[in-house]
Amino acid sequence: MIKKILFVDDDESILDAAKTALEVYGYEVETASSGYECLEKLGDVDLVFLDIKMPKMDGIETLKEIKKRKPSLPVIMITAYATVDTAIEAMKRGAFDYIKKPFNIEELENSILAAIEDIKFRRFEDVYEGDCFEKFRSLIKNGKGLCVTRDIEKAKNIENCIIVPMERELKPKKLDELKEEIERSIEDCKAILMTNIEYLLRENSIKRVRDFLEWLNKKALINNCKLILSADLKNMDEKEKTEIQDLIADIHLGVLSESISNYLRRKIIGLLSDGKKYPFTKIAQELEIEDNPKLSFHLKKLKDDGVLEQDEEKRYYLSEVGKEIASFIENIKKNKLKKEGEIIWMPSK
Repeated sequence: MIKKILFVDDDESILDAAKTALEVYGYEVETASSGYECLEKLGDVDLVFLDIKMPKMDGIETLKEIKKRKPSLPVIMITAYATVDTAIEAMKRGAFDYIKKPFNIEELENSILAAIEDIKFRRFEDVYEGDCFEKFRSLIKNGKGLCVTRDIEKAKNIENCIIVPMERELKPKKLDELKEEIERSIEDCKAILMTNIEYLLRENSIKRVRDFLEWLNKKALINNCKLILSADLKNMDEKEKTEIQDLIADIHLGVLSESISNYLRRKIIGLLSDGKKYPFTKIAQELEIEDNPKLSFHLKKLKDDGVLEQDEEKRYYLSEVGKEIASFIENIKKNKLKKEGEIIWMPSK
């Protein structure tokens, strides 16, 4: 649920108007007039509205820093019409959405409601301090847990913990072997702890580790258990740290599929789930979307991901993969699947 909003703009009149309007809806609103002030006030906010054009540290630079610190925090960019291309670039960098100036309170509220819907599909808790083993211990106090780790001694001290060692003969186990061991033990677990992610990168590419963690997250989601991910960042250079941070952000953004990690893409999939073929203008009309660049961006993303296809008349329709995703979304809406899991990121620094 979204309770606290940070609104960032260098125009004081816009800040005052937005704060007054949003507080009427019951939100707690903080304001900031620069990128630097925004970063100082991130704290416990649930959503950020961020102007793209600001002096010194602009919105894109501020967005990059926000995503480093809190990868899961929804950020909605504010843009003038002339900078729509920049806003779309911001979405590629992790912005949740954008709205164009001048905007009204209804547009702000609709964007907030869309972010709330998105959170229902993606649960991710950023934890930057504390001991991941203690967090794990607290989560399985009244149940059992699964720990995939190199630090066997720490795991041995935790009651009701099933241990899956990450290495064999001083080398990382094959990812397929880890999958098999996890599959055998995951049933009825309240939480999964995966430590030493950086160790997997010794024998595997970033892509293979990402695929493995996405698989693990799906398993946690289906089994309704929390997933704690941890890596030892102490002895890494900045490039290696960035790779790990990007990897975790990818997992966050790719819960089940990037295709359902955005409310507008889910609406497109839902529309096309009737099996019909729709031209661009029909999709825009049915979904009441007036922003053609935004719709084009999401349609291209879905097509690049293999979710949509086009016929010779350029009409869009769901691929076989798209049909599976549509079915999954419908099952979530009908509560046929268990409540979503939650990813907790606890790097050791």
